[in-house]
Amino acid sequence: MKSEIIKLLSDKKYDALMKLPVSNGRLLSTLISLTYDRKSIISYRAIEAFGIVSKEIAKTKPEIVRNAVGRLLWMIRDESGGIGWGSPELLGEIVRNNPELFSDVAPVIMSFLDEEMLAPGVLLAAGRIGEVNPELIAHAIPLIITYIHNPEPLLRGLAAWALGRMRASQAEPELEKLKNDDSLIQAIYEDGELKEKTIGQIAEEAVCSISASGFCQGN
Repeated sequence: MKSEIIKLLSDKKYDALMKLPVSNGRLLSTLISLTYDRKSIISYRAIEAFGIVSKEIAKTKPEIVRNAVGRLLWMIRDESGGIGWGSPELLGEIVRNNPELFSDVAPVIMSFLDEEMLAPGVLLAAGRIGEVNPELIAHAIPLIITYIHNPEPLLRGLAAWALGRMRASQAEPELEKLKNDDSLIQAIYEDGELKEKTIGQIAEEAVCSISASGFCQGN
């Protein structure tokens, strides 16, 4: 069954996942297990698919998704042994796809923003939620802006990307300062692919998205 799921993720056939002869709980668990290898594009697609599948499941069995939220929060906390560093992104996909049912989870995700190991995932979650419901995480914008000045390129880049997706107009002056930053990161997942961009490119696209009616993104 796991190999079938991987094949569907490889082909980006996320809707077909719900047609597999497997319980909803097992499907979610398998997708979680596929997110651990962050060098693989399958990991990123599994995260995206997790949100899509959660939306379908929540239509009839929201308690299964709520249980998944509880499990992910347990994984993210110390008692889990620290194995849940990817949990913020998975939680973010649940909120993105089920804002009416799980809006209460958004501030919980953002509460982990000051945890160094979790910050990349929280920033990615912020961007994904911010694309569709920026008001759910607007309170976190000031803290996200501080990451623009972080010495770690990955965090600078992800912060710029998230702020652009959130269309955070108050961040525009700080984003302008990043346009000449030629540090390269490979952590921007767009259109089902993992893209390598300079922080300057990301900042420029973010400023464009803030001032435009749609999202700006290069190749």
